Amino acid sequence: MQKIEPRCPYFGTCGGCQLQHLAYEDQLELKTGMVRESLEEQGLVGIEVRETLGMEDPWFYRNKIQFPIREQNNHLQMGYFKQKTHEVVNIKECYIQDPYLTEIAQIAREIFEDRGLSAYDEKTGKGLLRHFIGRSGFQTNEILLGIVINGKGLPAAFTVADEIKKRERLMHRMVDRHSEYPRFNKKMRIVGIIQNINTGRGNTILGSDNTTLFGNSAMREKLGKFTFKVRLLSFFQVNPLQAKNIYRLVNEYSELSGSELAVDAYAGIGPIAFWISDKAQNVIGIEERKEAVKDANENIKLNQLGNVKIEAGLIEKVFPKKADVVILDPPRGGCSEKALQVVCKADPRKIIYVSCNPETLARDLKTLTEEKYRIEAVQPVDMFPQTDHVEVVAKLSRS
Repeated sequence: MQKIEPRCPYFGTCGGCQLQHLAYEDQLELKTGMVRESLEEQGLVGIEVRETLGMEDPWFYRNKIQFPIREQNNHLQMGYFKQKTHEVVNIKECYIQDPYLTEIAQIAREIFEDRGLSAYDEKTGKGLLRHFIGRSGFQTNEILLGIVINGKGLPAAFTVADEIKKRERLMHRMVDRHSEYPRFNKKMRIVGIIQNINTGRGNTILGSDNTTLFGNSAMREKLGKFTFKVRLLSFFQVNPLQAKNIYRLVNEYSELSGSELAVDAYAGIGPIAFWISDKAQNVIGIEERKEAVKDANENIKLNQLGNVKIEAGLIEKVFPKKADVVILDPPRGGCSEKALQVVCKADPRKIIYVSCNPETLARDLKTLTEEKYRIEAVQPVDMFPQTDHVEVVAKLSRS
């Protein structure tokens, strides 16, 4: 494989990227091999794994940052963890995420430091600032920010939020004058700043207690013809360009004719359910988190989708008795054995499995093939260029 000079000065120290030292075509080849090896380790040999679907421009694709905040040498550090540590690399530039998020994070860090706010210490459980979150809408030009704190409230919270908002023009200037950033016609605007309280001692990033310090509690983003209301806690794909390719594949593999009942398991705020709604008679989405169900139903109304319904509950408990097509898009841990059992019991003719973890995908595909399904297509999609992560869409049909 061809080694190249990494674009980012933090590469090798920052844990955000792992593959910047490889030419992009070699990254894609590596990821295809990763998926194939995961299948073979589960005994799924002879399965055609298609070449990984890459991006025309594999840079500045992330629409979300989730920066831990720590104190080092009497200064606040905000960025990504160093490789294999919880020591933070202060990120002043990044080549895989929206530059506006990178710059507004640095602005916020300076405001926090000027105010003498403390950073969270994992060992003692003390300190105030835990994470800084940013989400951006590439189509709507909206930014939603979140400040995660370990305490009852941020001192002068509304004033802090107002200071960040007032430096929006500085954010624009910083992006415009950076020689390595793309030339943007858009002018991003901050539409909401949220305080999130998390006093737990674990690794969970967000708590459940939110206060809107400025503007709205959500931003909006468009994917294809659909508009989504996205909150701080919402799951939304971090690479919108490749997300559309994944949803296109789901539509293609589902082979819907307009008469089917399709079930979108692990529905989140609804994007896959919405994407297949044109070609299915009815779509049922299932989502465990009640907050996501609430957002999904708001998005259904927003997009005027009469044939889509999102239900709250576990797959194992609320899955319908019959389904024609099922889309599985679980977290990295994959599906539980019981969830796969109820899916198979519903006897769908097609199962489309979307996964961000080739190992758990292979494990679950093996279970499905031991039931009554055969694997017809395995398509890796490079959702995360420059990193060692890959998304996969697999198509299964009833034997």
